[in-house]
Order: sequence, then structure tokens, then C-alpha cells
Amino acid sequence: PMDSSEMGPDSWMKIVKIIADNYQKYDGFVVLHGTDTMSYTASALSFMLENLSKPVILTGSQLPIGMLRTDGKENLITAIEIAAAKENGLPLVPEVCIFFENDLLRGNRTSKINADNFNAFRSYNYPALAHAGIYIKYDLPQVYHPVSRKPLKPHYLLDRNIAILKLFPGISPQVVNIPGLKGVVMETFGSGNAPCEEWFLNMLKEAVDRGIVIVNVTQCRAGSVEMHRYETGHKLLEAGVTSGFDSTTESAVTKLMFLFGHGLTPDEVKEHMNCSLIGEVSIPETFRP
Repeated sequence: PMDSSEMGPDSWMKIVKIIADNYQKYDGFVVLHGTDTMSYTASALSFMLENLSKPVILTGSQLPIGMLRTDGKENLITAIEIAAAKENGLPLVPEVCIFFENDLLRGNRTSKINADNFNAFRSYNYPALAHAGIYIKYDLPQVYHPVSRKPLKPHYLLDRNIAILKLFPGISPQVVNIPGLKGVVMETFGSGNAPCEEWFLNMLKEAVDRGIVIVNVTQCRAGSVEMHRYETGHKLLEAGVTSGFDSTTESAVTKLMFLFGHGLTPDEVKEHMNCSLIGEVSIPETFRP
């Protein structure tokens, strides 16, 4: 057993290895995981398990499994049923998901939003894939299906030189100083806005010029970054900041780790951040990278 606050890239690699080694033996996989970093793990696995065609369902509990009122038993039983569910011989949900408190959510779209209640996870920018009541009702049009049936390709390369920069009123240059990194997920205000002070924009531009990829995601629970909407967003575009659209912070962080881990250049990483690799982000039709 491991507390989920201790989970990270090494643990993700072990999970991927176990799934890859046993991939042909089972119809699906259930990963029991602590709630605190479950969204990070689910996001990472979605990128690391290329060509996945079987369910990988993460679940856990808010109350320990040994407690009388634990939510863990129902979560586990339903996760197993979902991982085994098939239609016409094919898995119903061939992607990495989180099942928690009656809802099946795309793993790389989720965030933990509650520390006290059983409904701990939400996917604000993408609908639930299934809801479990007396029956499990699947929303199959929302489920991600691989374009082509290729063999599973597990990935184990991740670059940890990634940071999260959360903006706040009165932020200082000491906080924004970001040397020695490859990627930064910058949590901005509203639809992707930030201060327009000269020192701030200069520091961002200097970082981008050094090859650091800065991805703009919103601090809001729901919604998308639209840097063309306000002047402050335009300033970030001019500084070379890349839009994260409606990505969660967890997904943006693990995606950057994955892309830089495979030796991509900053320009190649930016190009991939402007694409949906596995359903982790919604790219507006009007967007032109």
C-alpha cells in the first residue's frame, strides 16, 4: 500500500508495466488508488498506454475500505463490472477512466474537487461516460475509441522538469522566476488572463525564448482559455505562451512530462499541446495553430 501523495512517475511506470505484461490475459484492468493524486495518475496513464483498446478503471474511496461506511466497496464492485463490460465482443469503455460515486469519468478530464464528501471527482469540461444507479447507463457516443486497432504500445519516458505557476494578485518576480525547467503550466485568471506588467511579460518572453514551453490553463473549475478574448490574453500570446484550452492542470502537467520525455523539441511540444492526443482537450474549430 502507498499513500497517493507519494505517487509519481516511478509509480506510473510500474502500473504501465503491469498492464503491458498482462495485457493479453485480461479483458480490463482496475487500479486501486488513493484519491489525492488519482487524476494525475489517470491522466499520465492515458498518454503512456498508446493504442489502448481495453478499459483501465481507477477507483478508490474517501473512507478506508475497512470502515463500516466506506464507499470503497461499491466503487470497487462497479469498477470491476465496467472493466469487464462488453458489447458484441468489444469493451464498452476502452480508455483510462476514473469511477467514483456513481460516475464514470474520462481520466484525463478529471480533478479532485472535494476532500470531505463521497462525490470527490468532477469532469467539468467533458460529460460523464456512464452513470451507475440500479443499472449502469453508458453514454457511448462520448467514449473514446482508437482510430485503428494496433497493438498496445506502453511508454515509460517522462521528463520531470515541469512546474505549475499559479497566478495571484500581487505576484512578484521571485515567484515567476523559472530557470532550469522545460515546461510550465500557468494557471491564469478567467479565460486565460494575467497581469500586463512589463516585468511579468518580459520574464515570460525570456523563458519562452530559452525554450521553456508555458501552457496557459484557467484557474476556474470549468471553462476554457481564450487568449484572443481580452487584451491581457493577447499580451500572453505575444509573449509566446501556448493555450491549454479546456485542459485540466493534471492533464497539462502529465502531457508535458510525456512529450518532453520523448525528446521532442519545444516547437514540437507546442504543436502537440495544440492537439488532442487521446481526448484530453477540446480544440475549437476556429483555432489555427
